[in-house]
Amino acid sequence: MSISHPPIPNFVRSAERSLWWLAAAGAATSIILGVVALAWPGETLYVGAAIFGVWLLVHGVINLVQAVTATREDGVARALTAVIGVLFLVAGVICLRNLVVSLVAVATLIGLSWLIGGIAGLVAAFTGTYEAGGRFVVALLGAITVLGGLVVLIWPGPSLATIVWLTGIWLVVMGAMQLLLVFRHRPS
Repeated sequence: MSISHPPIPNFVRSAERSLWWLAAAGAATSIILGVVALAWPGETLYVGAAIFGVWLLVHGVINLVQAVTATREDGVARALTAVIGVLFLVAGVICLRNLVVSLVAVATLIGLSWLIGGIAGLVAAFTGTYEAGGRFVVALLGAITVLGGLVVLIWPGPSLATIVWLTGIWLVVMGAMQLLLVFRHRPS
């Protein structure tokens, strides 16, 4: 005795096809962006720096609007939000006026975050409740992260170029894998 399934409505099939096309477009976009990053790494860095500057401007405006329109009575919090907004705006203008400054700022943020994260990993390795093998792995990861942070802080230009290359390779590989999966699951 076979069980018959009810027919799939047309709007469900249409939605499946639309989602499939969106997934295919996303995978293809990853591949294209990866190829662009690999073909023009310097230009990719400058575009990233410009986007970082715009991001700072947008967040500056958002903070200022929040400070002005906040309904809470806490004047100190509103003033602090406004100051942060102004700082974001100033930083955004500086970054957009000089993209090299923006690149140095991005490299510094990456280097500092890796350095601080690595130090935190080392501290956790020796103060946490890890078994001997786990302690070694956490300490090793912390030490590698500290070294990575120092490399980025000492040599920001080559580090950013390497990050662009690795990101380009990652985008191409991930996009190709996603595209493969999308075509394996093409709706009928």
